[in-house]
Amino acid sequence: MGINEEKYKESRKLLLDYLRQTAREKGITHLTIAEKTGFTANNVSRMLQGRYSPGLDNFIRLAEAVNCYFFIIDKDADDELVETMKNRWGAIEEN
Repeated sequence: MGINEEKYKESRKLLLDYLRQTAREKGITHLTIAEKTGFTANNVSRMLQGRYSPGLDNFIRLAEAVNCYFFIIDKDADDELVETMKNRWGAIEEN
């Protein structure tokens, strides 16, 4: 797997981890997410655990079901998320 593929995989994992954690903190179950998205609870579980990679439309559905925004941020922005991504991607490039 190349560096870019590792970055994409790590980014996807970070986003899905965030959704999973946010859902847990809000008390939103996989069943509730399934009801809001039309996915099965098993598929919701697989997506949030990173065992199945949702496409963009499905990721947005998951984010909506957890009541989260999904947005794009400039890599040069002074933001904690940007720093997190730079640190994670930098570690991938070093390996």
